[in-house]
Amino acid sequence: MNILLALLSPVFVYVANQASGKVTVINAATDSVVAIVDFTTMGFSAHPKPHHIVVEPDGSYWYVSLVGDNAVVKLDRNNHVVAKATTVTPGLLALDPKSDKLYATRSMSAVNAPARIAVINRKTMTPEEVEVLVARPHGLAVAPDGKHAYIASLGANQIAVYDAKAEHVGIVDVPGGDTSQVIVQLAVSPDGKTLVATAQLTGRLLVFNLADPAKPKLLQRVPTGDWPWLVAFTPNGGEVWVPNQRSNDVTVIDAKHWTVATTVRGDFAQPDGIGISKDGRLVFVANHNTDNVMNMGGISMAMPAPGTTANPGRVIVIDARRREVVKRVDTAPDGSGLGLAGGKP
Repeated sequence: MNILLALLSPVFVYVANQASGKVTVINAATDSVVAIVDFTTMGFSAHPKPHHIVVEPDGSYWYVSLVGDNAVVKLDRNNHVVAKATTVTPGLLALDPKSDKLYATRSMSAVNAPARIAVINRKTMTPEEVEVLVARPHGLAVAPDGKHAYIASLGANQIAVYDAKAEHVGIVDVPGGDTSQVIVQLAVSPDGKTLVATAQLTGRLLVFNLADPAKPKLLQRVPTGDWPWLVAFTPNGGEVWVPNQRSNDVTVIDAKHWTVATTVRGDFAQPDGIGISKDGRLVFVANHNTDNVMNMGGISMAMPAPGTTANPGRVIVIDARRREVVKRVDTAPDGSGLGLAGGKP
């Protein structure tokens, strides 16, 4: 793997380590930790709780949600803080590929979260609070053309559709009860034609047709492992990869026939965040590495118990073509969200 990666532009993987207040930076070309960014020593609180990360496509800046400090922070490629936006208990993040917008929803731990998301100008880091009209907005994806953002509720069978140009929100009811307090994350296919959602308690990937982008239509449900968590399409849109937090494996789904292609197993420990290299060769999965389960307003998640010494987190590297785990890289404790940049398409 290292010989192959050395021929490519370096891939840097950023791993949010929520319980330890840190972000671990990994150079995938050497499978090594090149930096640990400790927010507790950078003017933030003792418990900033970094949760999710997104990175500019060219790697110039990266953004992290700090649940404990009510902030989304912008850092440069040298890991220096550039600016921050203040917003209540930010959770998942998504970049608009066609504008300077950065979207932030609310953390799963925010039981009384406002029915709003933050839409942040990435240049100025100025936030605007946008009403999305659904309870506990958490799951988040932005269409490739930037025209719509999709926000899933943790508290109802609903997905909010935000029209970025008209600044209008529509609500789509999801039939079947699969999303009642269980949708964790969303993803839109590279061609913009399909939306998928992970339904935690039912162990399903929900597949929506986006023929009308303002009205996602549920087509089918595909079985995953136990507690499907974050989710990613491969760059060519041919597959969907889903880490399963309770069964400690990763489901690979054929996105043409919507069937399970395989299940990848090996050294996973409560997997959470996922990222796929631009060339589709490597998959990176962050792991909490704790058997403790916390319940926040009816939502269960892996999280070290407060006041305990957390185990090291870990990133599992998968060869996507062979469907095999090829490397484990230990990180600061409690790996949650993950972002990556670099590499050639």
